[in-house]
Amino acid sequence: MLNEKINVINVGTDVFCDAIKQQGIDALQLNWKPTEKKELSKRAKEILDKTMYSDFKIKIEEANKKVIDIINNTDPYWIGVKPAKECVPGVEDGMVMHSGPDIPWDKMCATQQQGGINGCLYEGYAKNEDEARKMLEKGEVRFVSSNDYHLVGPGSGITTPSMAVNIVEDKNTGFRGFCPPFEGPNRGGLAGWGIFNESIREHLDMVHDIIAPAMTKVLELNGGMAMRKIFTRGVEMGDELHSRQDATGLIATNELMKMLFEAPLTDDERKKCVDLLYGTVRFFHPLGMASAMALLEAIRNVEYSTIVTSMVGNGVEYGIKVSGLGTNWYNAPSPKITGEYVASDVNADEVLPWIGDSCILEATGLGGFAAAAAPAVMRSLDKTLNDGIEQTLNMSEITVCENANYLIPALNYRGTPTGIDIRKVLDTCIEPVIHGGMISTTGKRLGAGIAKVPYKCFEKAIEAYGDKYGL
Repeated sequence: MLNEKINVINVGTDVFCDAIKQQGIDALQLNWKPTEKKELSKRAKEILDKTMYSDFKIKIEEANKKVIDIINNTDPYWIGVKPAKECVPGVEDGMVMHSGPDIPWDKMCATQQQGGINGCLYEGYAKNEDEARKMLEKGEVRFVSSNDYHLVGPGSGITTPSMAVNIVEDKNTGFRGFCPPFEGPNRGGLAGWGIFNESIREHLDMVHDIIAPAMTKVLELNGGMAMRKIFTRGVEMGDELHSRQDATGLIATNELMKMLFEAPLTDDERKKCVDLLYGTVRFFHPLGMASAMALLEAIRNVEYSTIVTSMVGNGVEYGIKVSGLGTNWYNAPSPKITGEYVASDVNADEVLPWIGDSCILEATGLGGFAAAAAPAVMRSLDKTLNDGIEQTLNMSEITVCENANYLIPALNYRGTPTGIDIRKVLDTCIEPVIHGGMISTTGKRLGAGIAKVPYKCFEKAIEAYGDKYGL
C-alpha cells in the first residue's frame, strides 16, 4: 500500500496536517469536532425514545413521507402584487404585522417597537409617535406575528394592511405565501428595518399606486412566473437563496423584461417597474421567502409529522412550528449572530439577536442548508467552500430527504438537505444553521452572519408532541 500515492485527511489539531505536507504528501485539514452534547429533560428523552424506537415511529415515517412528497412536488408561481388587506386572509385595518413569534408589546425589542410605531404612522392610525406608542401599548392597534397570517418579512418584518405584498401560489396545493417587496433605494425600509420618513412614504405609495397594479397585470397576462425552475438554476449557479440571490435575480429579471415590454403598460408604468428592478439589488429575496411560505403552509397540520414548518425570530425570542403540532409556537431566547461586519468599528454588543422571518428558507432546504452551493456566501463569512460543504453535510444529519429540485454541483448534484426533523435535532444535538443579516439594536445594517436555531425550541416541541399524541 505504501508504494501507492497517499492522500491524507486530518481531523483534530492542524500540526499533524502541516507535518504531513512538509513531507510532500497531499493533506486536507478537516475543520471538524464532535458535536457538543446537550441536556434533555427526562420527559423529552422518554418521548424521543418512543418516537424513534417504538412502533409509533411507523406513523411518523408515513406522515413525514407525505410531507416529503409535497416538498418535492412544490410548484410556486409569482402571481401578483397587491395591498395586504386585499389578498392576505385575516389582514384588515387596525393591524400591524411583525416578524418572529407572537410577543407582548412590553417584551419586544426597541427595533420592532419602533417598526410598529412607524407602521401606525404610515397607515394613519396615529398623528405622531407618542400617540402610536400609546395605541400599541393599549392594544388599540393589533400588533401580531406575520407568520400567523401566511406572511413573512425580513428583519423587523413590518407589514401593514395598505402595504403591497408579493403573492406566490403553489400550483400543486393552492396554498399561498406573501412577503412585502424590498423597498428599492431604501433597502430594508419600513418592512425590513422598521424605519420611516417622507422618502419611504413616497416610495411605498408609488409601489401601492403604480408598481403593484402594473406587475399584477403583467403576471396575470403571462399566467404568473414559475419560481421552481429559477431556484433550480440559481442553486446550480452559486445562490443559496438566503444571503445571495445574484443568479436567481438576474434570471427572473430577464424573464420579467420581456413580459414588461410586451404588456399594455404606459411608458411611465414600465419605466417605474424597470427602475425598481434596477435599483433593488436583492428584489428576488422576498419572492424566495413568499415561495417558502407557500410550501410551508402546504405541509402544516400533517398529523404525526415531526417536520419543522416555521423558524423565525423577533430579536427577543426565536420560535419554531411543527407540522404535526399545527400552528403552535415553541420558543427560546433568540440566538446571537456571528459573522463579518461592514464597518471596522462595530461592537459585538451592538448586534441584535436574530430577528426576521427569512430563515424559513432554511426550513425548505435553502440558505444555510445549501451552503455547499454558495462559495461566495461562505467567502463573505470568512469561510471556505470546504466549510460550506461540511455545513451542508452536517445539516443532512437532521433532515428527512434530499431536495429533488435543488441540486448542488460541489456534491455531485446531491439535493440540498430538506425537512428538519425535530427528533433528529434532539438525537444528534446538531442545531440548524441559518444565514442572514446582522442588525444593530438601533436598526442599522451591520453585516452578514450565521446563527443556530436554539436546541430548547425542539425540546419544547417534542414535549408538546408527546402530550398531543399520548406518548
